[in-house]
Amino acid sequence: MESRPTYFRVNTVLPIAIERKQEGEHPPPPALVVGHSLAAEARDQVATLGSRQPDQYREALNAVLDVVETLERQVEMLHRRMVLDFRKLDLVRRRLDLGGDGLTLFEADGFARGEQLRVHLLLPVRSGRNLVTVDAEVISVDEDGVNVLFSEQEPEVIDLIVAFSFEYQRKERRRELDASNAS
Repeated sequence: MESRPTYFRVNTVLPIAIERKQEGEHPPPPALVVGHSLAAEARDQVATLGSRQPDQYREALNAVLDVVETLERQVEMLHRRMVLDFRKLDLVRRRLDLGGDGLTLFEADGFARGEQLRVHLLLPVRSGRNLVTVDAEVISVDEDGVNVLFSEQEPEVIDLIVAFSFEYQRKERRRELDASNAS
């Protein structure tokens, strides 16, 4: 029996689009990175040169690289949204339980056990919004909803989902603490 890690899950509402596998294969997922990250390469160069440069110079370069990384993420997001638009998929806000291993939708929507899916999630994480794409399989359908198990994914994708789960839980705990302190 295959051992898979279990992940903490959060109950939330997120924009999500689901593609059902048709005859044949899914079209390839939108690329996680569009092109080579120039900012990452530049950061490596700044790190090697940094010990020989004044602090103000390094801080200025890092600020510029932060802007370039933000622009790269925005281009990536636009690219993924264009792919979804081309496939005639809309991101719809839905209530779900989400963790690094899969999700539970609280509406059946005619899914069948064993059905292959491609799930697109818009995650507000790490001070930005990330559109992630994961392949998945419906493992159960009942009156409580649809349980979906993610296929093996790139570690970066799982890291984003797990980071979102922990950030979301941290915010919920902070909100609960603030509410109890106010009363």
